[in-house]
Amino acid sequence: MEKLDEFFKSLIGERNGKSDLEILEEIEGYLQTGGVDEAIAQLKNLEKEQNIFLALRMIMRSIVSQLDELNQLGTITQEDLQKVHEKVKELIPIVNTVFNSRYRALLMADLSVLFYCLNDELNGDMALRTAIDLARNHDDVLRDIMMCFIRKGLLNKAGYAIKMVREPEKLNVVLVQLAEMFYRAGDMKKARLIIDHIASPFHKTMAFYYIAAIEAEHNKEEALKILDAAFQMAEKVKDPEARFELTLKLYELKHSILGNTFSLKEILSRKGGPPQ
Repeated sequence: MEKLDEFFKSLIGERNGKSDLEILEEIEGYLQTGGVDEAIAQLKNLEKEQNIFLALRMIMRSIVSQLDELNQLGTITQEDLQKVHEKVKELIPIVNTVFNSRYRALLMADLSVLFYCLNDELNGDMALRTAIDLARNHDDVLRDIMMCFIRKGLLNKAGYAIKMVREPEKLNVVLVQLAEMFYRAGDMKKARLIIDHIASPFHKTMAFYYIAAIEAEHNKEEALKILDAAFQMAEKVKDPEARFELTLKLYELKHSILGNTFSLKEILSRKGGPPQ
């Protein structure tokens, strides 16, 4: 165990007598003035894993912001990209010292975004595969990873990540949450794009239900159109009990929007009626 500790100390380095909080504040200060190299140099002085995680995320997000700014200005050169690429590669062994699977999944996702920004598809895909594998037991982390790619406009990579998730049920839950979040934020285009990737009729119906409820606050007519799509999707649910429960929820929302009550006969007349 002693040798193992020495190995990791050789990767991260010895402390310099300052507290982790002080070191994090120094890193933040360096990043505010564009001192990425200085910030990276301070990583070796951090002791607690969660603080190494926080510092790495701050550094990688700062690098992404700098790249975005240079791209907007149109002043970035191939030499600039190469220098940044070398800095990013320096972070990989430090990321790999993080044992917590949640932390490392998020860091690997950040790394993959950086590699894609640097036009390094191979390393980006490798980091993304690792991130998805590490996040397999953490639905919220998986959602955050998907959200990260969608926010960066890397929709094709978000789709790539979706295909790599080995448990469709877990993925469908995450996608429903994402669709609701983006619709609530006013980004209907991304919300509908996400819904298109939901494979399960049950979960796709629930996504329509949530966005119809959101839309009802602003446009009742449009909300009812979304509900019509939800009713049609609900009829594709094979489990009769699940189909009935969905239909009941949809009718409750529909009549809440219309401001009246519904009859049990109306529900039973549809295919979504309860099993006999």
